[in-house]
Amino acid sequence: MKFDNVLVPIDGSSLSEVAVGLAVHSAGVFASHITFVYVVDVTEYNRFGSIDGGAMISFRMQTEGKMFLENAAAMAKAKGLDVDTKLIEGIPYQILTELSKEHDMIIMGVTGKSGGYGRVGGTADKVIENAYCPVLTLKSGSRKIEEVLLPISNQNDAAIDVAIETVKRIKGKLTVFSVKSNSYDAESLVKTVAEKCAAEGIEVATEISMGNPADQIIGKSGMFDLVVMGTEGRQGFKKILNGSVAEKVMLNAACPVTIVRESQ
Repeated sequence: MKFDNVLVPIDGSSLSEVAVGLAVHSAGVFASHITFVYVVDVTEYNRFGSIDGGAMISFRMQTEGKMFLENAAAMAKAKGLDVDTKLIEGIPYQILTELSKEHDMIIMGVTGKSGGYGRVGGTADKVIENAYCPVLTLKSGSRKIEEVLLPISNQNDAAIDVAIETVKRIKGKLTVFSVKSNSYDAESLVKTVAEKCAAEGIEVATEISMGNPADQIIGKSGMFDLVVMGTEGRQGFKKILNGSVAEKVMLNAACPVTIVRESQ
């Protein structure tokens, strides 16, 4: 697992600005290269009843996109970071899914322009479901990443690897966390995962709690800078969000959440 190339979608929303800020702030240790992308959403053209109307909205989005990308790139370059920009016309989630093949992580807002209060935005939902790399999701302002929480209910190797690599990059601390359940032995699971992480030379703590998993993770998120969560969904087989613990945590956690599909 590596985080050399990070993709940051920009759509002009306040959350995309937060994503830019986190990427720029963290890139010095978290990644070596940032790509900012603005997708001119062709589905917006359908809102107009004429070719001229579609052309007008395309021109406006092209102009806005260039401005957003220039501002983000300037911010990154001011920090001495390696950065490039992409302005692409298409359907946002399809473009981002395709670009995820050549990137190690996506940093994006949970709601953005296509979302609403209390739910994951349409683009973010589809990207998380289909991306070929982990997706670090944001729903509010963020801070420097130092303390990482890894909630587990099974041994999801992809999520464990992402958590390990994240903590290595930031030289931080990892807490392996589980909620007691009748379906698995939380104590043994936490011990096994913690030993695997510690063997990689990182600082590891463990915690076990009781209660509703989503509520417990959300409650603890205020004491951490990032939550890394694994999911069991696989592309083309089943949805991984809709009503899941991961979705509830993404929408309510007090810190960013990285979602990692088991197949990644």
